Amino acid sequence: MAALMRSLSDRVRSDFLMPSRLGVYRAFLESALKEGYRVCSVSGIWRLITAQGLDPHGRYLVLRHDVDTGWRTAAAMWAIDADLGVESTYFFRLSTLAPTLMAQIGAGGSEASYHYDELATVAKRRGLATRAELSDHVAEARDQFATNIARVRGATGLPIRVVAAHGDFINRRLGIPNWVILDDATVRRQVGIDLETYDEVYLRHLPSRHTDAPFPRFWTPEDPNRAMRDSAPILALTLHPRHWQVERVENARDDLGRLAEGLRFEVRTALRKRT
Repeated sequence: MAALMRSLSDRVRSDFLMPSRLGVYRAFLESALKEGYRVCSVSGIWRLITAQGLDPHGRYLVLRHDVDTGWRTAAAMWAIDADLGVESTYFFRLSTLAPTLMAQIGAGGSEASYHYDELATVAKRRGLATRAELSDHVAEARDQFATNIARVRGATGLPIRVVAAHGDFINRRLGIPNWVILDDATVRRQVGIDLETYDEVYLRHLPSRHTDAPFPRFWTPEDPNRAMRDSAPILALTLHPRHWQVERVENARDDLGRLAEGLRFEVRTALRKRT
């Protein structure tokens, strides 16, 4: 419970105190271009890796956005990408699905795809509280994924062949990530998925990975500007719009939902321990 409250406290502080960082975002991309980095989407870098190989003398920046909340900020970030002529990837959850924006991103030469939660969703809906219980429901989550990916494709008109698992708190508590539902070649063929961003065969090509963090930390494990100054040949960034510009209503709704889910999980777990 203490960890839950600390996490929410950090998120609320970020949601109300953080100034817009879109100017910082643009400046970072401008610096990368000045330093000779080719900015790629996830699909773009994967095509280079699998088709022709990476230029050993080249520099690459892989730009990924996980739209957990704040699709309007995602739209503003994509406008910056488009203005600078760079490609990037935006992964949308069902709760942030923006079909028109996603279609525009795809038509503009970048990538919009699916940030999926199915295993966590099954756990919450069924009130599962242990890893063993969740393991017994992987097939159900796979069926739900197949339904949802078809829905996203239908709504956007996009092929959606590269996806990224969302890391829900319940996945961390139960020790099973959402990506296990795609840890099967037959399942992937059936649902038409070529790459999951947590595939080891993909990650091994990205030695310098950086994720944004809530205000005022900004980055984990370290600021990618340092790696760029050191001329890292491949930089991979995972960004979240809520860490770059505040959308108070959307973030408050997400924070309250997260609090309610966490409290239900804690109460359910405590009751089970007593029986």
